[in-house]
Amino acid sequence: MSPDAPAPGAGASNPSGGPRYPLLFRPLRIGPLEIRNRVIFAGHGSRFVDWHTHQLTERQGHYLAERAAGGVGLVIQGSSMVHPTGLAAAGVNEVYSDAAIPAYARVAEMVQAEGAAIFGQLSHLGRQGDTFANHRELWAPSAVADPASRVVPHAMTRRDIADLIDCYRSAARRLVLAGFDGIEVYLAHGYLLCEFLSRFSNRRADGYGGPLENRCRLPLEVLEAVRAEVGDSVPVGIRVSAEEFVPDGLSPGECSEIVAHLMARTRLDYVSVSQSNYASIDRMIPDMSFPRAPFAHYAGAVRAATDGAPVFAVARLVSPEQCEALLEAGTADAVCLVRPLIADPEWAAKAADGRREDIRECISCNVGCRGGPHRGSPIACLVNPAVGEEARWGFRRLGRASAPRRVTVVGGGPGGLKAAETAALRGHDVVLWEASVRLGGQVLVAAAAMDYRDEFAESVRFLARQVRKLGVELRTGSRADAALALQNEPSCVVVATGGLPGGFEVPGSERVVPAQTAISHGVAGPRVVLADAGEAGWKACTTAENLAAAGHAVTLVTPGSVAVAMDAFSRPPMLRRLRAAGVEFLEYHTLSAVSLGTAEVTETLTGRRSTLAADSVVGSAYDIADDAVYNELLALQDEGRIPDTEVHAVGDCLAPRGAIDAIWDAFRVTRDL
Repeated sequence: MSPDAPAPGAGASNPSGGPRYPLLFRPLRIGPLEIRNRVIFAGHGSRFVDWHTHQLTERQGHYLAERAAGGVGLVIQGSSMVHPTGLAAAGVNEVYSDAAIPAYARVAEMVQAEGAAIFGQLSHLGRQGDTFANHRELWAPSAVADPASRVVPHAMTRRDIADLIDCYRSAARRLVLAGFDGIEVYLAHGYLLCEFLSRFSNRRADGYGGPLENRCRLPLEVLEAVRAEVGDSVPVGIRVSAEEFVPDGLSPGECSEIVAHLMARTRLDYVSVSQSNYASIDRMIPDMSFPRAPFAHYAGAVRAATDGAPVFAVARLVSPEQCEALLEAGTADAVCLVRPLIADPEWAAKAADGRREDIRECISCNVGCRGGPHRGSPIACLVNPAVGEEARWGFRRLGRASAPRRVTVVGGGPGGLKAAETAALRGHDVVLWEASVRLGGQVLVAAAAMDYRDEFAESVRFLARQVRKLGVELRTGSRADAALALQNEPSCVVVATGGLPGGFEVPGSERVVPAQTAISHGVAGPRVVLADAGEAGWKACTTAENLAAAGHAVTLVTPGSVAVAMDAFSRPPMLRRLRAAGVEFLEYHTLSAVSLGTAEVTETLTGRRSTLAADSVVGSAYDIADDAVYNELLALQDEGRIPDTEVHAVGDCLAPRGAIDAIWDAFRVTRDL
């Protein structure tokens, strides 16, 4: 096939008659290899590995193969550690021993069987990690602690450097033996080879530090060793950070010089351009508070130095229109997507086949994909509960039930909508009751807090569109009790009635305005005390943002640290925004009493009390399960009056949590109906 010809299936026609995304679905040549389109599932850490042996698992194979089956052109298996000291984080995979080859071979086979190519990303975490993961010292160019890890690393000796180069060489050999189609050498994100490139981390005075040529020496020696090992028939590319956002860090200009320096001395078949390191980690995976494609221009800057080799762009590239525009503008030759393909493995196929409206867009919330690892768990997704369970519940496996059933869903928030969608996809006859005239539940209130949070509402807007398309009978503006829920004699009732605002058990609590009410209706007076009950997450922080944007002087009172429950990618920009808005933090304090014009607070560390002036007091409290309908139905079951009716509770009416939990609950209950 000619590199200039649109790929088969690229015929999602636009109104003018041509393919809707002609560049996105045009094949791309990467050195000796041609991939079927320009959508790349970029390397990342899923943590679907054996945490004891550091081997890839079948779960990882299914996870990657699902995106290959969904139409991407290239899959990049994320950070494969080339040396034992690189295992500086839990849940990463190794490629430093021959024992790793069978697992890598199985993953490659699963991806290639779906028509995509697969590259392996060779890495070493360097000083960005901890010593608990492998009980080893961290390696770095210099004995300077990373601001994020706060651990002084071992400054590598010449012997260490020679050992590392040999490890990259042998790791590349293992990937080729495992059947991988190409190699990506990781020079980005503040990991070891990036640390040598950057003056932020490299303070050496020998031939590996100082001038740019010296700082490029180790990465070049690694690339030369890898190329010598795999030959010219295997594509070899690099991933770089064009901007580190730290003093003495890499900049687009210097990164372009580095790329030109390397390409003048060894063959590189592509350059993937990213940004940041762990000291600026919030810009590595930007959340919804950033504009879309905030760093794509860095790819365009570096592209001038690549002498025609393809350049990949990355970071919050959400829609196919956005990706097509980047290719059309010459900013990049391909797009690296991670979160959009986590959210919808069929993103590419839907865009290519004219199903644009069915793409379940990533909302860049970072709640699952970064919140999971933040809590020591594998990645997940708020809008796609099948992540990590592709072998059982992937998009090709959620088939229609053998016998359709009548299903009633009570509640049209995220849990209710997901239950209705999944049940309808399974072929059931579904009725959904919602007390409000609008579908979406409390997600709509949360999304209204700030303009940038509107993207959060897309999680329920998408589901609302889908249930209508699937023919779910919607009875909005009607609050259902048990009798109404049983009106059409369903064999299953899913209760998703959500939660109610909680309160504070303190004197004067009747004066506390719930956060939801404050967002929807505002509060009086210039001085506002916002009391966080302890969730320390999005609700309290976005309420503070909302109040400050409305002109109030806000003091955020919290029993621990502000936003401590948020992931490391979303918390720093949140804290910056709050402080820029003038929000004052009163940490390690709780609300103890409210009276006219004042709020009394207690320091949790000492028990000392103090008084704050407050025209209004707003409470960000834990919600209370709205479980009346659920309990009513359970009572009917106990009485034997509905013996053949299944009853399930999902979301906040089961236990007040987050939207991701409501969607997980709903999917778990209805996928087996």
